[in-house]
Amino acid sequence: MAIEIEPVIQKSQRPERIDIGDGLLMRWSTIKDANNIADCLANAFKWIPIGAPVPEDDYPGPNEWVKAAAKRLMRGNSAVMTEFDYAVVENTLAKEGENPIVACICLQGVPGFYGEKVQMQYGKPEAVSSHPDFRNKGLIRRLFTELIHPASDARGDVIQIIPGIPHFYRQFGYEYAIGLRSTRNIDDVTTKIPANPFKDDPTAPPTTAPGGWEPFTLRAPTLDDIPYLCKLSTREAQKSQAQVGLGYNEHYWRYTIHDLPQTQASAFDVSRRTCIIVDSKTGKDCGLVMGGAAPRSGLYIFTLEDGYEYREALYPVLRQFLAMDDQPSAWAVKQAAEKKKEEEEEEVKDKEDEETKKEDDATKKDDHKDKEDPKKKENQTDATTETPKSAPAPPKPMRLVLDPDHPVTKLLESKSTLDDHKHVRLYTRIPSYANFILKVAPSLEHRLAHSCLAGITATYQFDFYRKVVGCAGKGLKVEFKDGKIISATDDWVPPSPEQLMLATRDRKALAKAEGRPDNKNPTVFTAQFAPLTFTRLLVGDLSLDEMIYFYSETSVEGGDDAKLMLNVLFPKHREQFQCDLFWW
Repeated sequence: MAIEIEPVIQKSQRPERIDIGDGLLMRWSTIKDANNIADCLANAFKWIPIGAPVPEDDYPGPNEWVKAAAKRLMRGNSAVMTEFDYAVVENTLAKEGENPIVACICLQGVPGFYGEKVQMQYGKPEAVSSHPDFRNKGLIRRLFTELIHPASDARGDVIQIIPGIPHFYRQFGYEYAIGLRSTRNIDDVTTKIPANPFKDDPTAPPTTAPGGWEPFTLRAPTLDDIPYLCKLSTREAQKSQAQVGLGYNEHYWRYTIHDLPQTQASAFDVSRRTCIIVDSKTGKDCGLVMGGAAPRSGLYIFTLEDGYEYREALYPVLRQFLAMDDQPSAWAVKQAAEKKKEEEEEEVKDKEDEETKKEDDATKKDDHKDKEDPKKKENQTDATTETPKSAPAPPKPMRLVLDPDHPVTKLLESKSTLDDHKHVRLYTRIPSYANFILKVAPSLEHRLAHSCLAGITATYQFDFYRKVVGCAGKGLKVEFKDGKIISATDDWVPPSPEQLMLATRDRKALAKAEGRPDNKNPTVFTAQFAPLTFTRLLVGDLSLDEMIYFYSETSVEGGDDAKLMLNVLFPKHREQFQCDLFWW
């Protein structure tokens, strides 16, 4: 399944301008806000170890990693947002020199999938911050409820996700529902990878590579390779069993392999390392490897074409992939080039000065020689000082962010340990269960068609007890005909016992008046879920039995088929959310 979602691109500033009193104005951003938004975030996150640990014995300054990330998102070339996608609170009474942006949240649109048949965009609020002097005033709440959520809903996002402060986002209609994929850690990957057996092999083909000949080599992708990258980064190509997750598309690859390196603005501007794997014997492209660069090395994608074995490619690829940590980053190369250019310009200027001031230059040269060679001036010898021994290289950890059953995960299982944070869940908001059901209907119908309930005609009614923030109604009704979903509505209100009894009487009376037996009862199933908890069943986080066990409000009525149908539609997923948080 190729992820081919076209991003909803905001091409101009949205018109909303909301005066909330005390000189505070809520609005959407423009490129002119980039530096102020970055400063607001950098100061809000200075005590949080994003990018680098916070020194215990020092007062930290603004978080440079966060500042670089904010500016990157505001550059206008991001794959998931533009410079018009930050909701901000501006202090119009800010004095000269003060940052007028006192609170902000960006809205991203990230391509993803649900099941085997549905491609969709996940709304993703991110990079949330507020100035300490303006906290506990409800600014973040208002940004979410009056700008972020309406904009996300209006462009068609049927689901929003966000990581963040424990419990905090529950107040905005989010439920912990989507469990992140479990990951594994290797404490020092360089000690766990065997040396290249061909390094000193006289029979190996000649090579100019410093590590010696390898049966697989790596090359940097170009824009022409984007279709190939899309092909090898689908869920199927990655051997992922996840039924929900984020994906990779043309816009992602264009941004990460070209736009980001071209516009990288500081050493803190993180990037991704993407390489195409090449069969050394044939010169044919045969795979893809992608991961985070040092100091946060990770392996997100490792895909081989059919006909190639992972056990043969794993170590040759990793040896070269990790060796790239020792190479200068795109930013360092850019800086070196600029420095060289400055030196060349300075050299040209010096030569021009020489021609116009020959006599002065001769004097300066003599003086320079004396200064340049003080040892000879003092009759000292050119003794070579002993080079101090370098400190041992620090451990190089690496994180495996692959499917638990991926061949690479299995091959490195004994060399790695399971991440302690295996129970982390993303906040999840599904504002309209009906809209969500209709969006993912192809995957739900696919599950029904491959079950013992294929072709079923029934009505399923869900009671959520009451309407709450983050939910469109207190109930949900979904109608199935011949195994297809024909309607879904959030307007359904659970009938009272009296209404149910009267409806039954009316149905029987109608059958009697028509002179027929009362055997045309529609198949109606009912279920009850505590507010927002239904989300956990929809995304496969908990099974129905677990829902019934953990939440006393959960119940299902209508016989064996009622429970079976929910198990078929919403199975618990062994492999959880495929999530790449590079988007921030």
